[in-house]
Amino acid sequence: MAPALGVANNLQNMVSVIREVSLDELREAALERPRFVVFGPTAFDAGWFADTVLGPGGAAEATTRPLTGPVDDLDHFDAAIIFDPEDVAESSGLSERLRALPLAPPVFRQSGHAAHEAARIDALRAQIVRRMPERAPALGRAYPALRAVAAKVVIDETSVVNAQFALMSNIPSLLPFIGGLAAIGADFIVLTKNQVMMVYKLAAIYGRDLEDQIGILQEILPVVGVGFGWRTVARGAVTLLPFAAGTLPKVGIAYAGTAVVGRGAEFYYRTNRRPSRAQLEQYARQAQDAAQRVAERLSRRKRTGGDGGDDERGDAGGEIAMPGV
Repeated sequence: MAPALGVANNLQNMVSVIREVSLDELREAALERPRFVVFGPTAFDAGWFADTVLGPGGAAEATTRPLTGPVDDLDHFDAAIIFDPEDVAESSGLSERLRALPLAPPVFRQSGHAAHEAARIDALRAQIVRRMPERAPALGRAYPALRAVAAKVVIDETSVVNAQFALMSNIPSLLPFIGGLAAIGADFIVLTKNQVMMVYKLAAIYGRDLEDQIGILQEILPVVGVGFGWRTVARGAVTLLPFAAGTLPKVGIAYAGTAVVGRGAEFYYRTNRRPSRAQLEQYARQAQDAAQRVAERLSRRKRTGGDGGDDERGDAGGEIAMPGV
């Protein structure tokens, strides 16, 4: 009876958390299609590069212009991409014109004869999404070529945010001895809400019907609430998260627990199959090094009063490898 009661408790707690989360803003942002303007030696070259970076149909979605094209309307775009394989003078002139704009969007420049190589295209895609993390769900949803990196950015960022919250809050350090979600208290409710929003963003990235909010969360509930929830991560913390002296286990658990949930949800939406217990345990093992680095870095910065910087978002030392990324 005890295990059954534990599962029922987790389900009830998760449902109460879901009811408190408003997903309307996330849905609207995910459905707002990103707008790109792509510059190239010619409009034709710009269109070819748009298809290369954004995937088939990218040129039809993006606005394509020659390097000498107008820039007075760039405040209407989410990002500008400059494709300059020959390092021509027009490209420098375009860069100067863009710098003079009062409201220029993020600008991404790809130049040199190797500009079209696969590794550099992948790096450009990652740069685009990481420079605009708040647009990651919309970027992945609109452009399947950006989907894998968008999912990774959402998981990395949410994992680091939860680790930061765990560091700053009063979550008890002896998590392996605490029971279900209700016993853990309000701090873990906040962490779980962040997980719920992360799962919804992943559903958006993989093209799910965002009007069916309850359906989205119910289908992934076994992963978030029961299959490998906070209690399971906490119980396995000693073996899965071998932290160095001076780091805070609760920070690593918050990071790894979120990362495992994100990886499980990403696998589900990508394959339409729920991950097995063995896969979830593998995700946890893969998270241990990243979790340890994040715990050490955040605790060190808390002691020294560091402001965090860009790497606290997960793009320096806080990433977990994912397929195709």
